[in-house]
Amino acid sequence: MQKKMRRNWFAFTTFLLLISLIVGCNGSNETNSQSQSETDGDELKGTITMWGWDTNYIEVVSKEFNKVYPDIKIELTNVAAEDYLQKVQTTLASGGELPDILWGERNYRGKIFELDIWENLEAEPYKFDKSLVFDYLDELTTSPKGEVIALEQSLTPGGLAYRRDLAKEYFGTDDPKELEAMFQSIDDFIEKGKEVQVKSGGEVYMFSSLGELNEIFTAQSQKPLMDGEVVDVSGKMREVIDNVVKVRDAGIVDKLELWSPQWNASFADGKHIFFPAANWAPQYVIKPNDKDGEGRWGLMKPPGNAYSWGGTVFGISKDSKEKDLAWTFMNWLLLTKEGAEASKLVNFYIPLKSVYDDPEFVSSEDPFFNNQDVGKFWMEEIVPELEVPKISASDSVVKDATNLILNLLNSDPDVGTDEAISKLKDEVEAKLPDKEIK
Repeated sequence: MQKKMRRNWFAFTTFLLLISLIVGCNGSNETNSQSQSETDGDELKGTITMWGWDTNYIEVVSKEFNKVYPDIKIELTNVAAEDYLQKVQTTLASGGELPDILWGERNYRGKIFELDIWENLEAEPYKFDKSLVFDYLDELTTSPKGEVIALEQSLTPGGLAYRRDLAKEYFGTDDPKELEAMFQSIDDFIEKGKEVQVKSGGEVYMFSSLGELNEIFTAQSQKPLMDGEVVDVSGKMREVIDNVVKVRDAGIVDKLELWSPQWNASFADGKHIFFPAANWAPQYVIKPNDKDGEGRWGLMKPPGNAYSWGGTVFGISKDSKEKDLAWTFMNWLLLTKEGAEASKLVNFYIPLKSVYDDPEFVSSEDPFFNNQDVGKFWMEEIVPELEVPKISASDSVVKDATNLILNLLNSDPDVGTDEAISKLKDEVEAKLPDKEIK
């Protein structure tokens, strides 16, 4: 009997020990998995360098990033977008050190992509899968070699911002859908714009600047600038310039220069109804320039096709000594839900498609826009329609030359499309003497 009890007790204690080992192992695995996730952030240490112009953006997203990766420091050296390419070229020529993360602004991206300084993000160890992001971005992030070398910082969908008070006064409605039905073509803007000029005694314009119109019309054009090795200025820009001239001649656009102090002031002066706007415009342009404008702004789709305006990409320098840290930052910021939440703090929309499956994440009602759901406007009405032509190294040259032609069109009402295109080609030829210009 005693032996039997000892045997039963031994079996029972062995069973308990086995159970405790199983539970212990499971608990240990679960704990290790969580702690591993936490120590991943704790173990990565170092400094990531970058040059760029958006200090507010970096400050906001870095703060969120450091909650996960507290020992990775982001060091930003302030360089203006228009000076960035030259700084990179000067650094390369002098044998200097490039930053770990490279930036590429939309206008100068084609030129900087030609420099052999970028890591291929589709290769090891990054293994970026471009099916994770929106298809149209492929044209904006691929090098001349056909390699994805950068990730888009934000989707930059574009629409029309408008003054609700002026729309109500001159068109009888401030509802975006009703305005979209009213303005389905350039001719509609011209017809209504002439009525506004009469009603306002010539004080109120539909737009403030020819530069605004150029941004919209050029971005809406799906024609690539390059025709093989030929810079096809006429093919890309004739229709754009023709539409600009058409609106100018109708007298419905003011003569302010885009990005000038006068143009900045036009958001609040009550004399201009419509403005081009990408998703970054409310945060960085409209709200700062119309500080008392809460509730009097709206967003609507432009006539014609949707367009993308502006944008910056991030890539990794081939010579970086902190490639792992650089990719950790880029991957977290642009390819995770947490990064999407951080970017949304400054109204940026990361390229990762999956985060927009959540309607609550997409939704973003803005009191400044009379509680219009601007998030759904960008992501449900504009982004699905976006297409862009392939970028080229000649884009920035044509862009700068076009700005000179816009000044000419502003100052001389007798200059028409043919003369403007001829002078535009001359300007481009002077900057690109080795290229065939069409």
